[in-house]
Amino acid sequence: MNIDNDYFQHLESLEDKEIRKKYKFLGEGISRRVYDLNNGLVLKLAKDREGHYQNRIENYVYTTASEEQKKYLCPILYYSPRIVIMKKAKPLTDTINSKTLDLKTVRNEDRAEDEINALAEEFYLYYDDVIAVNSWGNLDGVNVLIDYGCTSETGDLYYHMLFWLYEVNKSERN
Repeated sequence: MNIDNDYFQHLESLEDKEIRKKYKFLGEGISRRVYDLNNGLVLKLAKDREGHYQNRIENYVYTTASEEQKKYLCPILYYSPRIVIMKKAKPLTDTINSKTLDLKTVRNEDRAEDEINALAEEFYLYYDDVIAVNSWGNLDGVNVLIDYGCTSETGDLYYHMLFWLYEVNKSERN
């Protein structure tokens, strides 16, 4: 099957139980489950409203980040509140036997630690997730954040307000 908008719409149309039945379960967080689509992609399925929120945050971060920042993020190919489709990266938990990692060593770039910290600060990412080994994967020989949908308390306030304002403006335009 071609990976295009029709493919993404097909995935979007599947019920949760069809996804669970058809695709290999890779793991889950508090509000999302991750499935292997068997074609170099993964599907993150929201469990509830919090999962919708995390999908929206992840998409916002990816689409708003600068090109320089995106090099640290696993690419999102499709987004809806219910699902996110991302490239499949090999989890660093397969090779690192620790709960956290040192941002000085996760990437080869001289300024990687500073740039990742700045990314986390700018987007109010939950820092414990940023340094968690299970939030990182290796894609084409490069380590990237594979989970960047959880925010700090400040981020929760910021994004709730940002998304609320977006909805208000959208309803005023209609």
